[in-house]
Amino acid sequence: MLIFKKYRWLCLLLTISVLFSNCQVYQKVPVTLEEASVSNQRVRIITTDKQKLLYKSIIKTDSTYFGLEESGSNIIQKPIKTEEIQRIQIINKPKSRLVSIAAGTVFAGLLIFLIGSNVTTGAGAVGGF
Repeated sequence: MLIFKKYRWLCLLLTISVLFSNCQVYQKVPVTLEEASVSNQRVRIITTDKQKLLYKSIIKTDSTYFGLEESGSNIIQKPIKTEEIQRIQIINKPKSRLVSIAAGTVFAGLLIFLIGSNVTTGAGAVGGF
């Protein structure tokens, strides 16, 4: 427990950097279901009741569209109700990569700066005793 208190700021910075490294940015311009199924990319669907549905991709079988969701190692096909869709957005891969790299770089730089500047946490040499 004393080790955690001494390096609490370090744990916080590492946690934040991991959280930001998984962020995804979606295109602002909405697309149609047909365009989303052809793109074969991650998709976010906003429904009329403001729910956000995230799918790995969208496929079309006969005249029905299905959203592919990952559940562990399984892929689940969920039917998409076209009448409930307000907006469909495709992932913006370049911006997602940029945000992930930038966030990781900023937090790594901040971490190196804090370690190099000998910032004290108030814990003292032996955990505040």
